[in-house]
Amino acid sequence: MEISEYINRLDKNTEAAITLAKSCTPEQLNKEPANGWSIAQVLEHICMTELSVCKRISKPSEKSNETATIYGNEKMEKILVGYRDRKVAAPDFLEPQGNITTAEEFERVFTTQRNRLKEDLSSGKLIIDNKVYLHPRLGEMTISDWLNFLIHHTQRHLEQVKDLLNE
Repeated sequence: MEISEYINRLDKNTEAAITLAKSCTPEQLNKEPANGWSIAQVLEHICMTELSVCKRISKPSEKSNETATIYGNEKMEKILVGYRDRKVAAPDFLEPQGNITTAEEFERVFTTQRNRLKEDLSSGKLIIDNKVYLHPRLGEMTISDWLNFLIHHTQRHLEQVKDLLNE
């Protein structure tokens, strides 16, 4: 995976997330649905997941894969976005805590995290290699897989936000 290509995809994904969040009224953001999370809670979960993944992949790994990907971009997109009807409960540590309640808070936190990720990739602090890290549900994933996961996880939840807006 070329870093510039990934950063371009990341920027488009970031812009889509911020645009969607800003299109919501404060009432829409914080309206509690009958079951599940509010839009603000979904946005907070995106940020919490992003932070957790970036911490995980910045640590050393004892294991590596023969190839740069195990899943690849298309398969990751299919699993996360294509099969959205398959609901997966978030681990307790990724449950929203109520720290993000406005679009501005989401934009500040999400943009800061994404800029840090892009800086780490551009500077070589985070190297896209064959290192493997365990995902609690998907199993072993390489750095490329994790980076694709970040984009498609966000997209999955943006689709969820759109569904909530249409209810």
